[in-house]
Amino acid sequence: MMWTIEERRQRRSQQQPTALRYQLEHTRERGKFEALVLADDAGLVLAGAGERGLCEELGAIAPLMSRSPMGMRLPPLLRGGEVAIRPLQLHGQDLYIACIGGNVARDAFLSHSTSGIHRILTSN
Repeated sequence: MMWTIEERRQRRSQQQPTALRYQLEHTRERGKFEALVLADDAGLVLAGAGERGLCEELGAIAPLMSRSPMGMRLPPLLRGGEVAIRPLQLHGQDLYIACIGGNVARDAFLSHSTSGIHRILTSN
């Protein structure tokens, strides 16, 4: 008896930047996020899905919001939206997954995205 494994991913890439973008775009679409980014500790966007300016502001604020216990004032493009940040440490580097918007399953989508990002960045 032969088993066939169905591939769930519709788009794949061996190139990490492209694979990260595909992963974030897929999660953004399914989670109904306005924007979803992976940012480094300096607030630079490593990969993003959504309008460019929104992604840049989201990436810039992610490390700051993650460290602020009381929250902080959001930049203009992010005001009025619900922002969520998930810290991720990989190979000793602090990274942040940040989103604005989303549906009731936001946490599950962010967790799924974290797993995908970890898989992509630790392959090869």
